[in-house]
Amino acid sequence: MAVPVYADVDYKGKSATLGEGRHKLDSSMNDSISSVRVPSGWKVTLFEHADFTGAQVTLEADTPKLEGNLHDKASSIVVAETDDWPDDAFSMENGDWFYFA
Repeated sequence: MAVPVYADVDYKGKSATLGEGRHKLDSSMNDSISSVRVPSGWKVTLFEHADFTGAQVTLEADTPKLEGNLHDKASSIVVAETDDWPDDAFSMENGDWFYFA
């Protein structure tokens, strides 16, 4: 399954399609995501920094306008099936979140 991310709200503008896994955004999409299509049964977690740290938001449904502090600020993304996302996948240390794969 693929998840499209868009630079503009309402699924417009430049876009990238991300498959399951961990993704560091390249210069064409870094700090520019404004909307995300999330298929049923999938989760998308956006992170502020390229090393999967900093502020984060998890989306479980289509999001035509990314609100909050990650609008145009995401640098890395994890795409996973909801059933494959373990509850203990993240651990907080010194205010930052780390993903242990």
